[in-house]
Amino acid sequence: MNLQEQFQKLGLGEKIILIAGPLLFIDSFLPWYDVDLGPFGSVSRTAWQSPGALWSMLAVFIGLVMTGLVAAVRLGNVKLPEMPQGVTWGRIMLGLGGAACCFVVLKLISESSFLGFGFYIGIILVIALAAGGFLTFQEEKQVDGGADAGPSM
Repeated sequence: MNLQEQFQKLGLGEKIILIAGPLLFIDSFLPWYDVDLGPFGSVSRTAWQSPGALWSMLAVFIGLVMTGLVAAVRLGNVKLPEMPQGVTWGRIMLGLGGAACCFVVLKLISESSFLGFGFYIGIILVIALAAGGFLTFQEEKQVDGGADAGPSM
C-alpha cells in the first residue's frame, strides 16, 4: 500500500494534524512581529524570537509531536503503548491541540502590537491542530464506542 492510499484511509482529524503540524513549523520562520521604522527600515521577529518566544516554541514542538504520533502510528505502522484506564490517545491529541492553541494565545496576550502575517497564519494553524485533536478524539469515540482500548489512530 503506497503513501497516498494510507493517507486516504486516515480520519479527517489525522489529516488535519498531518498538514497543520509541518505548516506551523514552516510558519514559525515567517515574521510573527513586524515593526516599520520608516526611513530606517523595519524589524521582524519570528516565532523563535522574543517577545514570548517560549510560548510559540512550545506550540511548534507540540505540533511536531502530534504530527509525529499520527505519522508513526498510521503511516509507519508503529504500535503505541497501552494507556492507563480512562486515558486514550484521542484524549491526548485533544489535550495537545488545546495546549498548542493556548500557548499561542499566551504569546498574543504577552505582546499584541505589531503582529506580522506569520502570527495570523500561526493562530489559524494552531486552531487547526486543536480541531484536528478534537476530531481525532471524536473519531476514536465513534470507533471504540467510548471505550479506551488503546490507540485507534
